[in-house]
Amino acid sequence: MFFRKAVDADIYRFVEFRKILLKHEDDNSLDNVFTDHFTNALHNNSLIAWVAEDDKQIISTVCFSICQLVPRFDNPSGEIAYLSNVYTLPSYRRQGIATNLMREAINNVKSHGISKILLHSSDMAKSFYEKLGFVEGKDYFELRI
Repeated sequence: MFFRKAVDADIYRFVEFRKILLKHEDDNSLDNVFTDHFTNALHNNSLIAWVAEDDKQIISTVCFSICQLVPRFDNPSGEIAYLSNVYTLPSYRRQGIATNLMREAINNVKSHGISKILLHSSDMAKSFYEKLGFVEGKDYFELRI
């Protein structure tokens, strides 16, 4: 098992997993839109994306969109990370892969000076995020790092 930051050659997998997460895996109508988004965001550093590989196959992904908000006293830079595209192939689930990938990726986000991560969660994934330290708020989950 190998964890690493995503590169352009990985974008096809992010697009594939995005469509699965949105329950449109057979719909190719937005493939170019998704591909352009991931490509541009990786290049302009508004996306921090990580993958887990097993035998050179991407089996799990995680993305952090870096958002610029108005600065606050508790966040002078105003930067936060919005977590999305957390997906692991079904045959690799419940082995700690996503947990370990998330920890690696969160440490990397923290090294960029970002201190807050937000996400919206499905009911099924809530316990996963809570085990990582996320706290459920009124509209989203939050992790201070």
